[in-house]
Amino acid sequence: MKLLLEEMTRDEARAAFDAGATVVLPTASIEQHGPHLPLVVDTLAATHIAREAAARAAAQVPVVVAPAVQYGVSHHHLPFAGTMSLTSTLYVQVVCELLRCLHRHGARRVLLLNGHGGNEHPNGTVAQTLVHEEGLDMVIAHASYWIIASEALVAAGAHDVAPRFPGHAGGFETSVTLALRPDLVKLDARRAPLSALNPTAHAVEPRAFARAGGTSDDASGADAKIGRRLVEAAVGAVADYLVTFHGAAGPARTVAA
Repeated sequence: MKLLLEEMTRDEARAAFDAGATVVLPTASIEQHGPHLPLVVDTLAATHIAREAAARAAAQVPVVVAPAVQYGVSHHHLPFAGTMSLTSTLYVQVVCELLRCLHRHGARRVLLLNGHGGNEHPNGTVAQTLVHEEGLDMVIAHASYWIIASEALVAAGAHDVAPRFPGHAGGFETSVTLALRPDLVKLDARRAPLSALNPTAHAVEPRAFARAGGTSDDASGADAKIGRRLVEAAVGAVADYLVTFHGAAGPARTVAA
């Protein structure tokens, strides 16, 4: 069975859904990542990890990877050029509609594998809306890859390059991008944040990234070798999660890692 939905014919897609495949839908963003990283960082990481993890999991369970939702909830990065953002309401509507399409064609297990912090709460709203409000007979898991792989990432050296992860355009994301697309990284353009971000989890503060210069932490210690270890750790953890999720999926419900 093919892995990528966009490469399937309609008959191959029908066969995959009829076989009960778990569908992975990466959610990400196109947004500023400081002066040294490309706008595509989150989409690049989420797509790579989703595809590689699904390829491993496919040895045990049927898996399909849908094209990534590249536009996310990124209004906090709009002060910087290139950021393409959807409002939270519109984002939820878009992802809900995509999952309704999957459901219409027979998909009953979906993992929203997230690669952008601004999508975390909206992805939870998607799951709540479809399962609990609309009553769709679908099991929806929603989690950021760094949450699924948190222990593995620490073991792989995440804290050797960043005080916390994933951060934004700091040591962690710079290391990951060096591992995946070093040609897109401008190491000479790195600079430390102009001010500290609020360390409180999930705090929403007006223009925080604008004041900080668009980054969360110093990327001077970013390392391609550690980045490759981080990517491998994330892929392995997400692959294991997919196998477990597929086997445990039962009545309609939402699952948050």
